Amino acid sequence: MARLQRPGLLILALVTALGLAAATGSAAPSRPDGRLVEVVVTLPRAPLTVAAARNARLGAAVTRGHSVDVRAGAAVSYLRTLSASQAQFTARLATDVPEARVNWHYGVALDGVSVVVPASQLSRLKAIPGATVWPTATYHSLGSPSPTAVQTGADNRPPQLLGAIDVWGPELANAGQGVKIGIIDDGILQTHPYFDPTGFSYPAGYPLGNTDYTTPKVIVARAFAPPSTTWKYADTPFDPQYSDHGTHVAGIAAGNYDTPSIPAYGHISGIAPKAYLGNYKALTVPTFDFGLDGNSPEIAKAIDQAVADGMNVINLSIGEPEVAPKRDLVVQALDNAADAGVVSVVAAGNDYQAAGLGSIGSPANAPRAITVAAATGGNFNGPADVITGYSAGGPAPISFRPKPDVAAPGVSVLSSIPGGWQPWDGTSMASPEVAGAAALLMQSHPTWTVRQVKSALMSTGVPATIGGHEASTLREGGGRIYIPTANNPLLFTRPSTLGWGLVRRGFTTTTELRTKDAGGGAAPWTVSIAPQSMPAGATLESLSPTLIAGEPLLLRLTISADASAGDATGFVVLARDSDVRRVPFWFHVEIPKLQLDPHQSLYRPGIYHGDTTGGPKRVSTYRYPERGEAPGVPTSLAGPEQVFRFRLRKAVANFGIVIRHVGAGARVSPRLVRNDDENQLDGYTGLPATLNPYGNYGNPAPVVGAVLPGLGIYDFVFDTPTGKRPGAFRFRFWVDDTTPPTVTLLTRKVAKGDPIRLALHDAGAGVDPGSIVVKYHGVEVPALYKHGKLFVSTVAVARGRFRLIVSAADYQELKNMEDVVGPALPNTRVFSALVTVS
Repeated sequence: MARLQRPGLLILALVTALGLAAATGSAAPSRPDGRLVEVVVTLPRAPLTVAAARNARLGAAVTRGHSVDVRAGAAVSYLRTLSASQAQFTARLATDVPEARVNWHYGVALDGVSVVVPASQLSRLKAIPGATVWPTATYHSLGSPSPTAVQTGADNRPPQLLGAIDVWGPELANAGQGVKIGIIDDGILQTHPYFDPTGFSYPAGYPLGNTDYTTPKVIVARAFAPPSTTWKYADTPFDPQYSDHGTHVAGIAAGNYDTPSIPAYGHISGIAPKAYLGNYKALTVPTFDFGLDGNSPEIAKAIDQAVADGMNVINLSIGEPEVAPKRDLVVQALDNAADAGVVSVVAAGNDYQAAGLGSIGSPANAPRAITVAAATGGNFNGPADVITGYSAGGPAPISFRPKPDVAAPGVSVLSSIPGGWQPWDGTSMASPEVAGAAALLMQSHPTWTVRQVKSALMSTGVPATIGGHEASTLREGGGRIYIPTANNPLLFTRPSTLGWGLVRRGFTTTTELRTKDAGGGAAPWTVSIAPQSMPAGATLESLSPTLIAGEPLLLRLTISADASAGDATGFVVLARDSDVRRVPFWFHVEIPKLQLDPHQSLYRPGIYHGDTTGGPKRVSTYRYPERGEAPGVPTSLAGPEQVFRFRLRKAVANFGIVIRHVGAGARVSPRLVRNDDENQLDGYTGLPATLNPYGNYGNPAPVVGAVLPGLGIYDFVFDTPTGKRPGAFRFRFWVDDTTPPTVTLLTRKVAKGDPIRLALHDAGAGVDPGSIVVKYHGVEVPALYKHGKLFVSTVAVARGRFRLIVSAADYQELKNMEDVVGPALPNTRVFSALVTVS
């Protein structure tokens, strides 16, 4: 998760399907069962993009370069078939769940509909044959602009550093003409000088969307507001109060050539200045201090629509902690878009300093997307090509996919914002540079596939550094992109990166690296392995010393019976005279020890007791992520541990534990891991840190859990930090907690000085005392929570009748990651009642 500057990365938040509306209270707490939620239901047929990739005849009829033509007769016919199936589902829905209504329809990158339904009816929705219900996720921007002063720190060098100018040519003949870049973000100010339409003309079939917000440069303008919002600008493609991030990102990708900016820096250009832009405003709802947000049904609809509208490249400077990709709707939509030839580019994230390796999130983990890390751009910021301290590191912690794929400048990048220009930091700024680069390659090579564009950018990267040495492939991918070399890659490789994930002693496998002549690459290449790090006893070798493009290369990975644990990173290097092409690789040799520990089983929610005294000391490190995410969370845990096992046999929204008591002088730090393996930490939620940005995000908390977990074995490990005392502890275990605490007023009338008493109860995760806020007349007043009772001081309260507001959450709310403020905190109760102080 990005925790630096606001423009650095938009943050997607996973929320349970039951958690999209607030539980509000009055003197009698409201029932949560009537809350409306929006979920996506996909149907069994393949969407148009996938069907076209599978069926050569359909593909030939509807595919148009790097897009599909939804107006083609074959496309219209296929989409009608999907529409008929969706109509049948809608009819069944009206019978089985009459309270539900359909909102969005998908057919290009997904096949299905979004459904607004009472939370209590989700089980009935899921029971409809053929319906696959996807959880909803919420995206929003976070942070603040780079503090670097424009006059001293702006960097307008990316086109020069990346070699874009050399590819444009002196007459700008290859500056992105005809290529369409879709920006899925918080909106674009189409009247900004960086997007001056002079010299542009609408291509055939455009403009599309809300034409009040289009120009011959910004040829599509659409907004995707969720059905719950009442924000006045939610349905408009530009929000005059909040749309800034998307305007900045769009300028980096395709700002016009030689545009006057700040006098001290003269004229600047985007990477593909002649490309068209599509404005897909999928972040539409204001949040408290976090800019605009948007939900996954709307993000998915934006992707679906961008492909239907003929976008060739899609940029998403958004992200969230990874969940299993098979349950990630946005990842599914992006990968399906690739079947239409659409190149997706995604920011890697800005969370390395907090989380370390394993901080790649979603949708940066999408297999077919190009995931972008941030490096310095030189100029006023020291040397170029140094990976920034915040740029997220691989692998993706759940899927173990090696990411990022490439790097690009992401420090103080000067671009457009409403009202002027600003330098902003983050992988959000690096990502559109790669989107622009992809547009240049696609103009030069219209027959290249998505995989080939990705391979060309990755294999020709310039080494980026950390501490004076080349950065790990888990930080730089293939390196900082250099467009002229990518424009003539000589050969393509498939895959473009090699990853074996977690491997154990005694493992051996042979992997095929397929190659293809990209023009001029047929002559023999010398093959070598250039490891950056390699655990003792691990060997990666090529079975052939040479390669001719078009032939497969066999690689053998061998892990000896006594190999050491650790990350292996490096490159398979193909060299011919002065030409060098590199394919990054990663794997981790693991020697898991947790499986040797005894465990106790958890069968049902409740209060449990444990004691680490005398326990085994086999495990001291957990990954991925490798760091604690919050300051003060210990990462060296060499003391005794105790394991409690939970076997999840049915789908639930969440589960977790909170440590409620630790013996005097003892320290216990919990972790949640999968599959009896300390190297399979359950991502961010498996760390004892607060993930909800509205609940002291980034602070330590003795709470670990899982959100929308997959079925299987999970271990709660209670470990002792290095140098600390073990001891007894007590913890609470919950499963499927999607309701907030109940609040009951016990005293409606009290004498001044006496406390107002309320009862707070939560049968699931338990009431979190740190979440309780009590206000009267908008002013916070002291309160004491003890043994299920809340005592509100009236010492500073004036006599009379007034409205008391109590907000309280349970411990699950700390793990709900990026929930939206207000009506979308599923585990927070806002209680209101009139009381009298006499």
